[in-house]
Amino acid sequence: MIRLDKSLLSGRQCGPCTACCIDLKIADPELKKAARVPCPHLGAKGCGIYDKRPGVCREFLCGWRLFDDMTDDWRPDLSGVLVMRRAPSEMPAAWKAAPYGMHMVILGGEAAVLRPAFIAYAARTMARGIPIFLSAASPYIVLNDHVPPGADTAVLKTRLAELYPMLHAARFGQNLWQRIRFLYRLQIDRGYQKYHMKSAG
Repeated sequence: MIRLDKSLLSGRQCGPCTACCIDLKIADPELKKAARVPCPHLGAKGCGIYDKRPGVCREFLCGWRLFDDMTDDWRPDLSGVLVMRRAPSEMPAAWKAAPYGMHMVILGGEAAVLRPAFIAYAARTMARGIPIFLSAASPYIVLNDHVPPGADTAVLKTRLAELYPMLHAARFGQNLWQRIRFLYRLQIDRGYQKYHMKSAG
C-alpha cells in the first residue's frame, strides 16, 4: 500500500533537481512564472531565496518525495518525469471516486516515457484504478482512457509510443491548426479505445 504521509520521505531531498523551478507554471500572489521558464530566483547554485522562498514553493512536494514506491532514479532530473499528486477535487467527474490521481509531466522526451521503469510503474498504477494524467508541455490526456484494462507492459509500451508523438505535437506554442489536428486525433483515439473496451466488456 502506498502511503502519502508527507513525513514519510522527509529524508529525500531535492538536491540538484530544479525541475519544479523551471517547468511548472506558478500563479501565486507571491510568485508568478510561466511554464518552462526558469524562476527569476533560480541561480547556478539553486534557489537564491531558499530560506525566504514563497509558501507555494515551501509546501510543494513532487511525487518522488511523496510516493514510497518510487525509487531514487525517479527524481525528476534523473527520470525526465515530474510527478504530482492530484486530489479527487482536482480531477474530472469520471475519476472523482479514485483516492487520488497522478499527473506525470514528461520532461525528458520519448526516452523518458518509454523507459522500462516508467512503463512498469504506469501499468501498476493503472491496475490499481489510479488515473494517470499525462502531459508533455501540452494539454494532458488520461492515459487510462487510451489503454485497454489489464494491458501488459508490452501493450502499454506500444500505446505510449503511439500516443507520445501526438501529445508532444499538441504542445502549446505549435501552429494553432497543427495543435488542433493532433488534439483531435487524441480525442478520436480516446473514443476508439473506449468503444473497444465497452465492446470487450
